[in-house]
Amino acid sequence: MSEPPPLLDVTGGSHGLTVAYDHALGLADDYDDAGDRMRAWAADDGAVLLDGDLLESALLSPVTFAEAEAAVLAATSGPEGVLVASVVWETDAVTIRVAVRATLLTDELVARAIDRLDHDLGYVVGYAVGASVPELAVPGLVLGGTFFLIWSQLPDDAKGRLEDATLDELQTWLVAHPEAVQHVVNGSGGLLEGLWDGLVPLGHLAAPDTESAAALLAGLYADGHAHTTPTTLSVPGSDTRPADLSALLQHLSTVNALSSVDHPENNGTIEIQTIRSADGSVRHVVYLPGTDDLTTTPWSQDGDVRDLGTNLLLVSGQDNAYQHGILDAMQQAGIRPDEPVALVGHSQGGMEAAAILSQGSPYHVTTVVTAGSPTAYVDGFPSGTHVLSLENHGDVVPLLDGADNADSAEQVTVRFDDHETTLDRSHGLDSYVAGAGAVEASDDPSIRDQLADLAEQGFVGPADGQEVTSQVFRITRVP
Repeated sequence: MSEPPPLLDVTGGSHGLTVAYDHALGLADDYDDAGDRMRAWAADDGAVLLDGDLLESALLSPVTFAEAEAAVLAATSGPEGVLVASVVWETDAVTIRVAVRATLLTDELVARAIDRLDHDLGYVVGYAVGASVPELAVPGLVLGGTFFLIWSQLPDDAKGRLEDATLDELQTWLVAHPEAVQHVVNGSGGLLEGLWDGLVPLGHLAAPDTESAAALLAGLYADGHAHTTPTTLSVPGSDTRPADLSALLQHLSTVNALSSVDHPENNGTIEIQTIRSADGSVRHVVYLPGTDDLTTTPWSQDGDVRDLGTNLLLVSGQDNAYQHGILDAMQQAGIRPDEPVALVGHSQGGMEAAAILSQGSPYHVTTVVTAGSPTAYVDGFPSGTHVLSLENHGDVVPLLDGADNADSAEQVTVRFDDHETTLDRSHGLDSYVAGAGAVEASDDPSIRDQLADLAEQGFVGPADGQEVTSQVFRITRVP
């Protein structure tokens, strides 16, 4: 058995920065409460000195009364008394709050500065291209015609070698520098604005961020409506509960194989696995494969619901036919509102899983697992839910929303590096099954809590004593 790939970093979760900040602010509240109690003690001790019985006893023993008075005053308002201590504790509380908020503000300012820089660079490139079109039209035609004549005279094997060499070089560079893709996508709004302003002198196109740019492009596609039908397809291993995270993603890979180049008639298939324990409890795992057709154009759109248009709708934060189809399949599968559900998705499927949990649904979705999915566009997740997001270093797809996942208590993002050298392998589920093995071997506390939740909810674990059934649905787009 090969060694699991190394983990690069883990963010978010029960031991992430957001939770640490919350704990620090909670400590500041405790310091404030302690200061309030100390001031109350000082007031109580002052009242003791004015007690009538105590004042009368001073006549009988003035020396001891003076000693007692001095001791009480020292303990309450003296240099080392509780009144002074209360000020120190409350000062510490203020210091902690200022430090946390300054750190958060710094992080926000850095993020905004990067967003602004990416946007402005995109605008400059877009404007330069748009404004140069009229001037470069004639030279472009001449150069293009010359290139075409030269290209047409090359032997087929030479063309193939040139194409392969060019694509290999580009692919190798992208796998080694995936962060460049993230910055390009983050500046896509500026690119569209600049291109429009360069081409059209009048008017201005507003696309301040990636979501806005995606929304503009998504508007070119007709999303239509979902048509969800049960199928007679079966998935090997669907009658057994997955043993662990690796088995969960391995089963997702098997579901993903239903729709392929050789079987386009199965595009849009998903599986819903129902697990019944001996105690009568029921839970469900919904397996959501990724994009079937990434080359879809607005004029070539067909019944494939998992296409480029759906990706654009997701990044722009809009619902879509695939999402509606998933919820319809869950209804047809008989999932009850109180039964726990895990959504497990690859690529676009993980985007849908994150969106359904974030936006809410009629179902009790407690857990989401994503593999190679961009999820930074979602507006957070409900408290108490668990999201485990796996990202391979050489996989550019998780970066296609232009930002890193937020550090939140609910979501743990794990980045690993399986050292694949091609884009398709880096994004493939085989890489993510290997990454799941690295996750399971980790002792990171945030990861351990996520894996413990998967097991406690009954989504993974020993097969004994579990009755597992499965239904496969196909989701297509209709006008």
